[in-house]
Amino acid sequence: MGRQKGEAARTKARPSSSSLAASLLTSTSSSSAAAAAAAVGFGGYVGSSRLDPSPSTDESLPFPDVDSEIAVHLKRLGRKDPTTKLKALGALSVLLQQKSAKDVLLIVPQWAFEYKKLLMDYNREVRRATHDTMTTLVVSIGRDLAPHLKTLMGPWWFAQFDPAYEVSQAAKRSLQAAFPAHEKRLDALILCTTEIFMYLEENLKLTPQNLSDKAVASDELEEIYQQVISSTLLALATLLDVLICQQERPGFENVTAEPKHAAKARVTAVSFAEKLLMDHKNFLDFLKSQRPAIRSATYNLLKSLIKNIPQVINDGNIKTLATAILGAFNEKETTCHRSMWDVILLFSRGFPDGWTSMNVQKGILNPFWNFLRNGCFGSQQISYPALVLFLDSVPPKSIEGDKFFPEFFKNLWIGKRTSLSTDRTAFFQAFKECFLWSLKNASRFNDGVDSIRNFQITLVDKVLVKHLWQDFLTAGNMEAYDIINSGKAADSSEETLNKKTVLNTKDPMPYLQELGKSLIEILSGIYVLDRNFMTVFVVELEKNYMGILQQASNVELIERIILFMSLLEQHAVVKGASWPLVYIVGPLLAKSFSIIRSSDTPCTVGLLSVPVSIFGPQKIVQEVFIQNRGYCSSQLSNDELEAEDFMQIFKSIFVPWCLQENKTSTKARLDLLLALLDDEYFSEQWSFIIDYVVNRSSPGCQPGVVDATHAAMLAMLLEKARNEIMNRKKRDYSGHKKGTHAEDWHHEHLESFAISICRSLPPFSASHVQFMCSLIGGSTEGNSTAFLSRSSSILIYKDILRKLISFIQVSPFLWVQNTASVLSDDAKLCVEDDSSLNIVEIAKFALEILDGSFFCLKTLDGESGLVSGVLSAIFVIEWESNLIKALDDSLDDKSMIKTKARLSFGEIVCAFRNKLNVQFMKSLCLDSRKRLLNILIQSARSAVFVEDELINERIISLCFTWVLQILEYVCLNEDEEQTLLHLLLSKGEMWPVFVVPSFSLTKASGHQKFVALIDKLITTIGIDKFILGYSVHKQSTLEVSQEGASPACLAAEILCTWRWPGNSAVYSFLPSLAAYAKRSISPQASLLDETLSILLDGALVYGCNDTKSYVTMWPVPVDEVEGIQAPFLRALVAFLSTLFKEKIWGAEKALSLLELLVNKLFIGEAVNTNCLNILPLLISILLEPLYNDMEPGRDAQPCSSEENFVQNTMIDWLERTLKLPPLVTWKTGQDMENWLQLVIACYPFSAIGGPQAIKPARSVSPDERKLLYELFQKQRNVAGESAFVNQLPVVQMLLSELMVVSVGYCLNEFSDEDWDFLFSNLRSWIQSTVVKMEDVAENVNGLVDSSSDNLDLMYKKIEEAVLISDPFPIKICENALLSFSLLLKQCKLQQAEEGDNLNTMKSEKLESVKDRILEGILRLLFCTGISEAIVNACFKEAASVIASSRVEYTYFWELVASCVINSSSQARDRAVKSVEFWGLSEGPISSLYAILFTSKPIPLLQFAAYFVLSNEPVISMAVVEDNVSNSDMYTGSDQELTIEEKVHLKQEISSMVEKAPFEVLEMDLLAQQRVNLFLAWSMLISHLCSLPSSSSLRERLIQYIQDSATSVILDCLFQHIPLDISMIQSLKKKDAELSGGLSEAASAATRAITTGSLFTSVESLWPVELVKISSLAGAMYGLMLRVLPAYVRGWFSDLRDRNTSAAIESFTRTCCSPPLIANELSLIKRENYSDENFSVSVSKAANEVVATYTKDETGMDLVIRLPASYPLRPVDVDCTRSLGISETKQRKWLMSMMLFVRNQNGALAEAIGIWKRNFDKEFEGVEECPICYSVIHTTNHSLPRLACKTCKHKFHSACLYKWFSTSHKSSCPLCQSPF
Repeated sequence: MGRQKGEAARTKARPSSSSLAASLLTSTSSSSAAAAAAAVGFGGYVGSSRLDPSPSTDESLPFPDVDSEIAVHLKRLGRKDPTTKLKALGALSVLLQQKSAKDVLLIVPQWAFEYKKLLMDYNREVRRATHDTMTTLVVSIGRDLAPHLKTLMGPWWFAQFDPAYEVSQAAKRSLQAAFPAHEKRLDALILCTTEIFMYLEENLKLTPQNLSDKAVASDELEEIYQQVISSTLLALATLLDVLICQQERPGFENVTAEPKHAAKARVTAVSFAEKLLMDHKNFLDFLKSQRPAIRSATYNLLKSLIKNIPQVINDGNIKTLATAILGAFNEKETTCHRSMWDVILLFSRGFPDGWTSMNVQKGILNPFWNFLRNGCFGSQQISYPALVLFLDSVPPKSIEGDKFFPEFFKNLWIGKRTSLSTDRTAFFQAFKECFLWSLKNASRFNDGVDSIRNFQITLVDKVLVKHLWQDFLTAGNMEAYDIINSGKAADSSEETLNKKTVLNTKDPMPYLQELGKSLIEILSGIYVLDRNFMTVFVVELEKNYMGILQQASNVELIERIILFMSLLEQHAVVKGASWPLVYIVGPLLAKSFSIIRSSDTPCTVGLLSVPVSIFGPQKIVQEVFIQNRGYCSSQLSNDELEAEDFMQIFKSIFVPWCLQENKTSTKARLDLLLALLDDEYFSEQWSFIIDYVVNRSSPGCQPGVVDATHAAMLAMLLEKARNEIMNRKKRDYSGHKKGTHAEDWHHEHLESFAISICRSLPPFSASHVQFMCSLIGGSTEGNSTAFLSRSSSILIYKDILRKLISFIQVSPFLWVQNTASVLSDDAKLCVEDDSSLNIVEIAKFALEILDGSFFCLKTLDGESGLVSGVLSAIFVIEWESNLIKALDDSLDDKSMIKTKARLSFGEIVCAFRNKLNVQFMKSLCLDSRKRLLNILIQSARSAVFVEDELINERIISLCFTWVLQILEYVCLNEDEEQTLLHLLLSKGEMWPVFVVPSFSLTKASGHQKFVALIDKLITTIGIDKFILGYSVHKQSTLEVSQEGASPACLAAEILCTWRWPGNSAVYSFLPSLAAYAKRSISPQASLLDETLSILLDGALVYGCNDTKSYVTMWPVPVDEVEGIQAPFLRALVAFLSTLFKEKIWGAEKALSLLELLVNKLFIGEAVNTNCLNILPLLISILLEPLYNDMEPGRDAQPCSSEENFVQNTMIDWLERTLKLPPLVTWKTGQDMENWLQLVIACYPFSAIGGPQAIKPARSVSPDERKLLYELFQKQRNVAGESAFVNQLPVVQMLLSELMVVSVGYCLNEFSDEDWDFLFSNLRSWIQSTVVKMEDVAENVNGLVDSSSDNLDLMYKKIEEAVLISDPFPIKICENALLSFSLLLKQCKLQQAEEGDNLNTMKSEKLESVKDRILEGILRLLFCTGISEAIVNACFKEAASVIASSRVEYTYFWELVASCVINSSSQARDRAVKSVEFWGLSEGPISSLYAILFTSKPIPLLQFAAYFVLSNEPVISMAVVEDNVSNSDMYTGSDQELTIEEKVHLKQEISSMVEKAPFEVLEMDLLAQQRVNLFLAWSMLISHLCSLPSSSSLRERLIQYIQDSATSVILDCLFQHIPLDISMIQSLKKKDAELSGGLSEAASAATRAITTGSLFTSVESLWPVELVKISSLAGAMYGLMLRVLPAYVRGWFSDLRDRNTSAAIESFTRTCCSPPLIANELSLIKRENYSDENFSVSVSKAANEVVATYTKDETGMDLVIRLPASYPLRPVDVDCTRSLGISETKQRKWLMSMMLFVRNQNGALAEAIGIWKRNFDKEFEGVEECPICYSVIHTTNHSLPRLACKTCKHKFHSACLYKWFSTSHKSSCPLCQSPF
């Protein structure tokens, strides 16, 4: 294992070389490192071969000191996996930075070996990381790298040309890190020249097969090979450039001095280059490679060789190289074209003989033509600029010029088609350059002057004319091509080519722009070269031009000529060239003017107007009329145009011609006329034009008015003049030239015409409108150029306003007429009313002018009232139109005819107003906006107040929209918005009404509508803006002078108004005010106090004479407040109630108000009657904040001085009332009523929670209680002693209220006499109401019995029958019911407290009286229900009359319901029997269902009906019809039920259960019918639960449900249980947060399963809400799972939507199945089967039941397993043990158990018991049914009793019925004999 060849002992030359290398590196060396380097040298590596040291001994290791960690990572670099390599390189980089230079230097030899291999890795990231590591290494060791430089330099240089950009950049960074200076890098290359060439030479010898020593995929090898070869070739080419070419050194341009060993390196480079060229056969194999990268690199190498070592090309290889290089036009790869062109041009210039050494046509030209025809194969940006260079390099002798150039341009033109979409500019630039070069260098390829000239003329004709010009005219237009080429003889190939060009030209305009530019630039070049060559083109142009004029129908050709002239201006005239006019345009126009003048085609006229605009009027006129010497005309300086000649021609020829009437080309001729306006003669020319038109006007029109025809002409002329002004401004930025300002175009005739037309009378023509709009201008924003003076414009707009006001003042609406007066006064206009004129037509004329000149109106902003008047008129007319539309259905025929014309004009105005933008309106000056705001607000207010007969809601809605419109369009900021509101709410004759010194109950017209408008505005823009505008008011820019109402006055006014169309103070304003008060801090205190002061003063001044008596309830019922007639008092009560309820004011405020009222109660010693009148209502509100935190009903504890004041006040009032005579002796005119009402108001009740939760609301002192009790006793004692009882309603009312208060606060003080007095009155009052209600029911019953077909008459009669004319008995009975409710509640509390100590006799007496009273109350319930049931049965539509009559007395019926719910079963039983004995057409059950399913429900009353229906004794007859015997309901029986004995439900239930679900499924989730359906099913399920499991009725009900009740009810239920797939997983988690509805439904389902009742869910159903219905739905579903499991399972199995079924199953498994399974197992465990042969064991942990049946020598164990989602999934039954039973019988018994448990609609315990009985019967010898193979029927549990007369087999009746139904025959299933 000795050293290889080349590793001889070091010579003296080696150290010097290393020293030189070290001098090139950065100085980071040490002596030890140098020693190590000297010892190692280039260390163990020669080329790419590594010397493997002898492994025998440690001393033989070459690197004993290499760090072990680094060695490991170096070893990992040899792995195949790129990830491993990347990690190893990354780790090496980190370690190299951490280690010292000495340690790093030791690894360089091994790194050099790995470095070479890594550079050829397939993964680019590996190669990049390699260079990053190399950078770290060279930075670490610095100059110590020198000994290893020659080994590394070859691969290092090669890596600079890696095809991956990021890799090559990393390689360059590593080299720059080692050699920062350019000079140093160049020296390093020179030093290592031989090694680099040797390395590159080795690379060129590589093949894909020997490229890697590892198993690598073939495609990867090919990729690596391409990368290595292309990089090597590029490295070689660049190295030659660096070493040989001293002028151009890539990367070393800044190195100026000749390096030390450069000459030697140059010799070496030349030597290696010659050797490589020879060895690799001129690199032709690489040039033929399939890889574009290799070919491109080869082109670069050949270029470098030709440039740097031209001597390598000799006679021996020139032909080969010429064929390869000049024939390279076959190269189709775009990436190769740049290097290809470089080598072609270099070779062609350097070795022209190469052309002659080969067949030029075949080897060069044919590929070149193909290259051009194919658009250079996509390299236009590279190849087209090289074409002219190529032409310059072509040896003249090698081609024939007259053939070569036409063919060249032909093929180049063909290639244009493919280049259109890429780069037209490059193509046309190349075409121009090549064409001009061909003309200039014609002498190269031709001999003799004539030959040269003919060649040049031929080029112009065949290329410029035939290709460029013809394509310009005809591109994209085949018809134009045929016109141009008609009569010409052309070869077929040329014609085909041109046609293809025409047809393939897409998107012609950009193409024509480029083509025309190129054409003109070529013409400019020709003009400079030799202007005579232009003759060919000009002749063809004239020929085409005249031919086009004669066939003017092809407009596109004329437009192409015009485009050509425009392009002449852009690319020639603007550069100062005169030849376009002299040689082209001038001669063309001179010859064609007569044709143009006689033509009526717009585009033909354009042929003249465009040149005029380009060259100027005078030059064109001179060319056409004076010089007119054909196309060879001399320069214009020879014949100058005289001024008088120009004007003469203009006036005599152009003006009459251009102003001809009714011509198609009129617009074009007007363009020409304006173009002829010369700067020098502008004023004279324009004046002549206007005068000419005026003089030709028809004499028959109105004086001073131009006729319609010439008006239209002038309109067009003025519009074009406006555009001309803009164009002139663009051309002349200084603005000094004539015609650039509007004033230059003014004319006195135009001014007079405008004013005359505006003041003229109908009829009006559209031409006059157009003329006016053209004069005024402003049709579009930014185009406000007017041809009138400002004074004339003001006169015109004033006349427009006058016309609009004339229209407004004849409006049928008074508020619109009022607005007309305001407009006239504001604008100071006198508007006369002339009924003979067509006002609508005049207004329409004015609007049309305004529409066409609107933006010019802005220029007059600031003129007093003009702009604001016009805009106000527009808005008002639009508003009137809106009002007419809104009232369309309420106007009579006469009004409709009158408003039809106005409506038509109004719609036009609306369309015009919609064009107004907010920016324009808000840009008006301050004065205009101020006036506009004032007029429009006055108009809106007038519309509300004046028009009484209008429909309220419509006018309010419209005015609301109008005010918002004003806000949007006029107000700039919040201050101006406040000004608008100030104007709107300013005081006037009609507003305000209440908060004024002279208040009257007679309200002003429109007052409520105005408040409704304010309310809508508050709702929309917020109350803050209303209040803030007054509280913190900043002076607005829009000052107003009107006096506005303060915010407190506004609030008081709205509250006193109370109700307005669409809303009221309670539901709208008060909530807004409260919300504002809550979020505000400082302003609200004064606002609320001021409002209170205003309302209180008003209430005290105007008093309250109609105050009704009420028992005080907290919170105060809305209907109580509604009943107050005095506006101030009503507003005050609602205001205080809201503020205290919302906690805005508290106890402190209440106490201060109470003190204030107490002080005002007396004026000296006299009572303030007004204060006493209002005090009862106010005291109830003021006491609530004082006592709402105290425990009511108890004696008051020692309190503060403030509370002591309240109690002393109450005692004082009680004492004063006790001094008054008793109620029964009261006569009208005494103050006793007011004092008693005040005392009653001091003892309120809390109604929170409804009538069932009523309780005393405050605590009282013993003294108060004593005095109150004395007041009650005073009434009793007198009433008991006197034979005369005062029956005045007010006395009875006050007495009933006093009883309520006494029962609530003094019940414990009552004696037996008190109890008797109380019960006597309660029974009397309730009984009197019962009698009235019974009379109503009897009257309704009588009406139905004598019913007629007239439904309207029946409606009226029923309304009369149920009408309660005197509400006092109802109100008194209401108080009696309230007293009774309090009494019942107090009795329950006493019973709970006293328990066994309760007096039995007293209790029995009390219960007896209670039951009698409750019986009367129940009769009230039945009476109203019977009335509705009777009407519902005959006149269903009229049943709502009965329901509505109850709604009027909702609280009364709620108290009735509250008492009914607390009734005993005995009272209910007696009430039911008494109603049945009554004998009306409908009974008690129907009455209850009528209330339950009423159309106008009262929630508590509905629940009361449900309560009675679902409890004894009614429940037994509430669901099933009476024909089912009660004896069968609760007794088990095995008797056979025939098929005909079906159960019949009550009609009210059956109609719901059988049909309603299908209808309900599509209804709203809160629909009343949906609620009724759920209640009906709740009744049915509850009734089913109440039946014993052994009841035959229960089985028949279940059978009915399965047969008749649709399972769609379950679909309805799950519409309310919000399940989706996303909730399934959440349901499984115990702590999951469920949505409200789902959570309620889940808990209700669990509760219903556990309790077996729906009562709780039904009770909490009202008021109906989605969450509550969800709760009921969940409870119903849970209970159905318990009592109807098979029914629910059948529905579930029919579901087809997997997502739905999965969600339902998850809900059931989580919320329902656990309690249901637990309940089932508990029932089975408790069940006593009482048989020694049968036993059951339960496993709750496994949810299993084991049933063991033994008989004699046989036995069987059946295991019943309940699934997790029971009962949706059927139970599983398995036989685990059998003894003495055949397999057939075992299977049959197993199947029978499965059928029983799966078909059981009830508990599993019942199913198991039935199955046991089935076994017993079978062992007893009872034959099984041959149809179902069971003794006991699996559904109705009957025995087989129907026997066949022939075969004697017995069948179940249900099985036989099913057999007959399905087989459609009545024969025995076994013997087939007739049954």
